[in-house]
Amino acid sequence: MIPTKLTVDQLDNYFQTATYVERFMPSPLSIKNKRTEMFYIIDKLYGIGKDKDSYKNEDKPRLKIRLNGEQIQIYEFCILLLVKANEKDRDIISLRNFPYKRSFRILRRFFMPNSYEKVRQDYYNALYELLKLYHSKGRAYFLK
Repeated sequence: MIPTKLTVDQLDNYFQTATYVERFMPSPLSIKNKRTEMFYIIDKLYGIGKDKDSYKNEDKPRLKIRLNGEQIQIYEFCILLLVKANEKDRDIISLRNFPYKRSFRILRRFFMPNSYEKVRQDYYNALYELLKLYHSKGRAYFLK
């Protein structure tokens, strides 16, 4: 459950969780009709047996579900937040967190004349702007 009041550190942790979740999300190209519901993936890749407690073919390796519902909810929330952000904030947040988390020293290469401290400050300012937008508009605005 996403709380109604967030801090910058909590939002940064949410983006770290979203980075982790994105690594383990199934590729939409691997499934023919591009649906990514978890139960559909389990049924398509492994199949459910007649007794509903086992897989159809027991010779296949066990499916390792690494993501829980809260992590997927945080991932969707972070993506919806990035859509509502302005372009400058979206760039620095997405470069820092996606497809993997980068340090500020590596991130400095994308914003070359700035020092890594300035990039860090810009990143936290971008998170703060997102939080101001989230707190002013409310949670329902982002979850439409």
